[in-house]
Amino acid sequence: MNSMPNLYEIHNLDRSASSEDLGYALVQRDLEMEQQFISETDDRRRRLQTAFAVLADDQRRATYDDALNASLRMSWSDLEHLGNFGTFPDASLRPEPYPEPQQQPGANAYNYPTYTPDSPQSGPVGNPFGHPSPYTASVPAPQGHGMTGAVPGAYVDRPSALKRLGMLIIDGLAFSLVASVVLVGMDTEAALGAMLYALLGAAWFVGFEVLTGASPVKHLFGYEVRDRETGDKLSWEQSAKRQWWRLINIVPGIGSLISFFGMIAIGMSIKQDNGFIGSHDRWAGAEVARKSGR
Repeated sequence: MNSMPNLYEIHNLDRSASSEDLGYALVQRDLEMEQQFISETDDRRRRLQTAFAVLADDQRRATYDDALNASLRMSWSDLEHLGNFGTFPDASLRPEPYPEPQQQPGANAYNYPTYTPDSPQSGPVGNPFGHPSPYTASVPAPQGHGMTGAVPGAYVDRPSALKRLGMLIIDGLAFSLVASVVLVGMDTEAALGAMLYALLGAAWFVGFEVLTGASPVKHLFGYEVRDRETGDKLSWEQSAKRQWWRLINIVPGIGSLISFFGMIAIGMSIKQDNGFIGSHDRWAGAEVARKSGR
């Protein structure tokens, strides 16, 4: 009897669908579980992520399909190994398999509707497997749907609004330390000092973004700011658009007020349903995304 888990039957997937379509369907289902506050350590999500790691990649899926067709005896731990490393573990090192619960033909363990390539698909979704996990750390995200990035049509790991707020605060503290050193000893009036501070801030954030690809703190956290279509660093114009709420501080008086409310509006515009792309990102055609290999 074949003890290998049949991922197609378990998750009610159409075996004729492409790997990217299956990956997209599994991403959506993981998001649904996340919205239901189901923990990432829950067996249902862990096995869903294992299915993603195996089926969303053409080579891993081909290896799995060959084993499934050959009725090899494989366990979930073997599938996790395949998802991580692209191969099944050495049979000589694998302990004797224990009986696995058998899935009845046609049964749907997670009560999902049957997925086929022609099924209606909702709007763009993020990649819930963007954070490293034992099951998906080495698996490229599926392409062909959802948000675009350095590779057109690829899923992109973008930081949430809360994480971006945290980086913003740390960035501000880091810049304040540098600015205080640069401006120390300058005997200037308050208004002129504020203008110099704003100019230095504009040069700092725009300069780092254009010349290095991100602010120092974003680099530290493994993120970059890039053109959403090409994946290249931003131009000076793009960065200026993205940093408009900082540049407006140069205007005495009213500038700081506009900047404050602009920052709030930008923060509220960064949502999961728009792929964590803020209004300032959209204006500049930019995105904040995790660097490749991080």
